[in-house]
Amino acid sequence: MIQLTDFEKELQSTFSLSDKDTRRLERVISDLCLVVGMQSFEIFDFLRFGAEDEFAKLKDDYNWEAFRIRIQKKLIKRSP
Repeated sequence: MIQLTDFEKELQSTFSLSDKDTRRLERVISDLCLVVGMQSFEIFDFLRFGAEDEFAKLKDDYNWEAFRIRIQKKLIKRSP
């Protein structure tokens, strides 16, 4: 059995994920922290309130890399 951290347990309870998917989501969040310069709790808050479409697409295709890229594009500010 996988031992989850407190943060992973919070992810699991919020998004109703399996242990394996919880670990994957935590890895996506860690990667995003490095790329966009936000803290993990800030990305977690964004995922709770601003990523419903991305989670729906993830459930359809189960492509974690595409999920990460879609979230990353939403989090990075683009100048017009």
